[in-house]
Amino acid sequence: MGEWKKSGCVLCAQNCGLEMEVEDNRIIKVRGDKDNPRSKGYCCRKGLSIANYVHNADRLEHPMKRVGDHHERISWDQAIKEISAKLLAIKDAHGSKALAYMGGGAIGGQMEIVMGQRLMGFLGSRNYYSSLAQEFSNIYWVDGRIQGKQGTPFMCDVHNADTVVGWGWNGWMSNQEPRARELILELQKNPDKKFIIIDPRVSETVEHANIHLKLRPGTDTMLLKAMIRIILDNGWDDKDFTEEHVSGWEEVAPLFEGFDAKRAVTEVCGLDYDAVVEVARLIAKTKSCIHQDLGIYMNRNSTINSYMLHVMRVITGRICVEGGQIIPAMLYPMGGNSDEREPKTWRTAKHKMFPVCGAFPPAIFPDEVLDDNPDHIRSLIVSGCNPLRSYPDTLAYEKAFSALELSVCIDVVYNETARLCEYVLPSLSYMEAYDTTCFNYSYPELYFQLRQPVLEPLSDESKEGSAIMLALTKEMGFMPELPQSLYEAGKDGITAYSMELMMFIQENLQYAKILPVILAETLSPVLGSVNKALIVGVLMGASKAVKKGASALGYPDDDLTITEALFDDILKHPEGMILARYTRDNFSLIKHEDKKLAMRIEELDEQLKSATIENELERLKMPTEYPMILHSGLHHETVANTSLRNPEWNKGRDADAMLMNEKDATRLGIENGEKVKIVTKVSGAEINVEISKYTAEGCVYVRHGRGLIYDGVKYGVNVNELVSSTDSDEFFTPMHRRVPCRIEKIS
Repeated sequence: MGEWKKSGCVLCAQNCGLEMEVEDNRIIKVRGDKDNPRSKGYCCRKGLSIANYVHNADRLEHPMKRVGDHHERISWDQAIKEISAKLLAIKDAHGSKALAYMGGGAIGGQMEIVMGQRLMGFLGSRNYYSSLAQEFSNIYWVDGRIQGKQGTPFMCDVHNADTVVGWGWNGWMSNQEPRARELILELQKNPDKKFIIIDPRVSETVEHANIHLKLRPGTDTMLLKAMIRIILDNGWDDKDFTEEHVSGWEEVAPLFEGFDAKRAVTEVCGLDYDAVVEVARLIAKTKSCIHQDLGIYMNRNSTINSYMLHVMRVITGRICVEGGQIIPAMLYPMGGNSDEREPKTWRTAKHKMFPVCGAFPPAIFPDEVLDDNPDHIRSLIVSGCNPLRSYPDTLAYEKAFSALELSVCIDVVYNETARLCEYVLPSLSYMEAYDTTCFNYSYPELYFQLRQPVLEPLSDESKEGSAIMLALTKEMGFMPELPQSLYEAGKDGITAYSMELMMFIQENLQYAKILPVILAETLSPVLGSVNKALIVGVLMGASKAVKKGASALGYPDDDLTITEALFDDILKHPEGMILARYTRDNFSLIKHEDKKLAMRIEELDEQLKSATIENELERLKMPTEYPMILHSGLHHETVANTSLRNPEWNKGRDADAMLMNEKDATRLGIENGEKVKIVTKVSGAEINVEISKYTAEGCVYVRHGRGLIYDGVKYGVNVNELVSSTDSDEFFTPMHRRVPCRIEKIS
């Protein structure tokens, strides 16, 4: 009989609470944690399979270096010394723009990013690429303009809404909300609530919806423009709200004047006009919120669609209010606030792309390596992500990795990216380390969980990713000389340490910007973990709203002792806890000086004007050579990115087939289970067909996270080999929901 320990899932951003039975340092059973205040015992089949993430044949056990066509074991001392020397040599020869950092953790933990970005800062580089910019650059940029800060994007207050709209969201399979399936069933069964799905296909979620708007694929722009026009024409807009809480609406309103809503709905979107009018009425006249997902984020016109969703929320008074779209309570933001209008904003060498939330889009990375610009990227540290399977245009990524002068992979497993890197460094899994995420998604309560180790390290040579970054920082000589008193102060508690650190910084203000590095160096020896030391730093630097909200729950009302009180409580609650309760209204979190939602985004004017019915009808035409639409990366319960590598976790389920509509199969003479060839402008692949009711006509669907090499054997089709980096928008967000393709029978 093993011991039950509390932790959290690391396989999607919901991070549901889990309990794990551990025996002989192995997870033998998993269940949802009923004590977790957010997930309340809920978890999906991915969470129940999390042992496969930790215990698998691809686990890394020691540092390695490429020698010829294979990797050989080396010592940590050799790895740190050689990597440090090469990074400094590349910087000296080619400048800081030659250096890049990617990932820094996954959807299970982000503490390493703190140290990784500081290391890049010491080297003078801001080349940081992350999965955030793979999907969300458009909406975070739009949110940042409207509320004044990019790192705290709006979220849906779904549990308090009477009308919930899922736009391009298949929550039954993708979650993306706490207790997703329970929430969907509650919405379905409650006669006082409406659950509406806007999606070209009859998804698993649609089966539980009250209303389904089955629009033509890619016509979201026309539907949004039409709904905004319908709301305004019927006088359903909340003029008092816009007067009190909005600036710039009078400049935006003319962009929607004269738009023929009925023609757009019927001729372009292929929908019943009266049904659309009713959905618009429910959004405007009830306590509504809209959860948009990849059907918006990774589709055509993502930026103006994200913007128009906010326009619709603003004119109906559904932002910063209960049951609407709110700014979440967060202990720390999802990223920095990058403003491309500032002259000093760092831009990439080839594409001159600016960051959003401090991160650059992975789709451009191969170009930034392979370009002949003297400032092109020459070295990369990639950690906690697998770009050779997760990011678009795998073939271009392979060329880019071959061209790098230095490539370092920090990961739990010997994955497809590690196989191409010069150095491979083993990190602790999230079940063997302390870590946390910023995916709180709550308001006014601030939920927080510090995941604690449920296993002893499976390898004596694995380290926290943040500890690896600390070792590189020290080896390169960036660590300042620090007083012994700082190393000793932590032994007397967090408060004593905080006082000593404050005195040191007051006397040495030049070190204020590297506080996390100082904490990692001087406090981690006492706490036994760099990540734990960084959490102390996060608590010390918490916003006034967080500290005031914590005081409202009974924590000390002073900056010194509150840190230790919060930290002690966090350690006592491995199941997660409510850390604070915000005491002011949501509008107070808007960062604009006037505390109003700024609706005018001048850069979008031309796109909105250009999105006419005639233009959209022309732009929606598919190329003759590639008449069908590939949805690359299907959200599904059989998909866990590339974190669950052993295909046995899906035993008995066909997770590798391409889904196809029955009408398309009949037209092409394809039978269920038949192997066909899917061809895009980039590449082609042979794949089995599953004729499925969960498809839209004219579209095929291939899951992501396949084409993995597990225990030396490759299985499934890597859909990113079929996707070009040019299949992206102005933010270089890949349009994974609209990749032109054709399907060929294999003779």
